[in-house]
Amino acid sequence: MDIADLSALLGEDLGAANTADVWVALPAAPSGGELALVGEARRLADGLGCYVHAVVGDEAAAQAAIASGADRAHVTADSAAFLAGQQPEFVLLPATHDALAAGLAQRLQAGLITDVRGSLAIEPDTRALLAPRPVYSGEYYLDLAVTSAVKMATVDTRGWSAPAADASRSGEVTLSELPAPAERWQDLGACDYQPPAWRPLSKARIIVAAGRGVHDADGLALAAQLAQTLGAELAGDRSARDSDWVDEAHEVGVTGQEVAPELYVAVGIRGDTIHNAAITGARKVIAIHSDAAAPIFKIADVGVAAEPKELLPKLLAALK
Repeated sequence: MDIADLSALLGEDLGAANTADVWVALPAAPSGGELALVGEARRLADGLGCYVHAVVGDEAAAQAAIASGADRAHVTADSAAFLAGQQPEFVLLPATHDALAAGLAQRLQAGLITDVRGSLAIEPDTRALLAPRPVYSGEYYLDLAVTSAVKMATVDTRGWSAPAADASRSGEVTLSELPAPAERWQDLGACDYQPPAWRPLSKARIIVAAGRGVHDADGLALAAQLAQTLGAELAGDRSARDSDWVDEAHEVGVTGQEVAPELYVAVGIRGDTIHNAAITGARKVIAIHSDAAAPIFKIADVGVAAEPKELLPKLLAALK
């Protein structure tokens, strides 16, 4: 005798609405703790005098759920869409399904308690779902109640023992024809990654800044090669901006960007007050300029009095 025969003898209609029953959503291969959630649903259903429905991903999980205490098992590829079509009153899910539960609660306009630790209860008069939830990393617990028409909870089943399965139990297994939900991502194939053209100078660890002392585009190109070799950001002083070598975001100076890199290399920058005041936060300053009397040498940790266009090729060769 199965549940259908027993219900027929008691005069019950198995075709009646299932909204007042307790529903459990399980993954395709439920763990022992997740199957124990079926036993928790069984306990709640026995107190209400109703059935337990398990929503599962395959027939093997359906048989395991029935052996663990479910009366009916529904096999579906889209548990959220299936449950949304049933309009259940009580829905339990493992805490690993928090994202699924949140979306389903929105569709059902349900109250939801997440990360339940411990046993649940249903208040018989109001049919409110009661559950404890930890706060402050488990230092305290809040006893919460859901009183909406649809009540949901996700339960942390870690540490729960597998239920004593009864292989002799029988139950109804239904197959849903709902298609699997569409993937929320799309593979667009391989792409060529291009690093950003520049980073904010305020976040740069190394800066190579050029000034009028590099003379022309060829000198600027040498400074750019040095920046690339050092993994630095290329910048310039006011004279470099006036020459359209750098934009406002790459102008070092009190009127431009104040910087504090670990290494600042000034190439062809004479070093006026506006520029020098903007690099006081740099941990180490190296200056290259043809004029040994240039003010930049007064604040530099290392100074090289040389023509940048003559020195930089030798420096690049040494670095490579």
